[in-house]
Amino acid sequence: MDTIAKAKGAVSAAGVQAYSDDTILVERQRSRRKQWLTVWALRVGVLAVFVFVWDFVTSQGIMDPTLVSTPGDVAVSFVKQLADGTFWTDVAATFSGAMAGLVSGAVLGIIAGVIFARVDVLHIAARPFLTLMNSLPRPALAPIFILWFGLGFGPKALVAFSVVFFVLMTSTMGALQSIDHDISQLTKSLGMTRLQRFFKIELPSALPSIVGGLRLGAVYSVLGAVVSEMVGAYTGLGQRLVVVTNNFQVSETFAILLAMGLLSMVLDLSISGLQKLVTKWTR
Repeated sequence: MDTIAKAKGAVSAAGVQAYSDDTILVERQRSRRKQWLTVWALRVGVLAVFVFVWDFVTSQGIMDPTLVSTPGDVAVSFVKQLADGTFWTDVAATFSGAMAGLVSGAVLGIIAGVIFARVDVLHIAARPFLTLMNSLPRPALAPIFILWFGLGFGPKALVAFSVVFFVLMTSTMGALQSIDHDISQLTKSLGMTRLQRFFKIELPSALPSIVGGLRLGAVYSVLGAVVSEMVGAYTGLGQRLVVVTNNFQVSETFAILLAMGLLSMVLDLSISGLQKLVTKWTR
């Protein structure tokens, strides 16, 4: 009888625990749903207020619509841009240059960050030169690259590379150098080789920071490509922006700026999905 009673008690306890777990799961889902709705309500609210204030100050003559346009004119210009075939040619030119700079800058930046984090003497020796190159204004590099490689694909990819490289190198170095000293000592005491420590401990710990740097680099890669195009290019959103601005087409200018922002957002969202996967894997 005691055994049966104990068994019934165990079953009852298991049922209570399962019910408790289900309740917690439902509460978490409800909390996430509520948070998601709140976030989107705030986003839509801020956007609505911004558009309303913009329309109000232009319609009431507080600001000259000739200089700042109106929300309606910008929306119409943006739709016209989307229907223009040359617009997509410019988008492809900017995106290809930005992606080339992002990929090459990320790969070489991560490799350089790993090397400098592992070899202190090399990092100390190269630090003044790295600081000097990183401090150069990127718009000043664009004319030099254009002089060397012409008005095509090369200059915009190189300007984007020059930005992304230092972002990824810095984030990689910082992530690897911030690993807990006790963990490093423990791996050494366990007899792990340097390669084992790197691939099993250091790299998984540094990956979230590296991917975070990649998100920042993705936005900067578009910025670098556009800057190069504004200095000189045959095609691209930067060149298109210069043309419409010089012609005082304010609504078209804001429409192109909106397109640039959306392009950066797409890259950021793509890499943020990768960051979530990396974070789950490292945990």
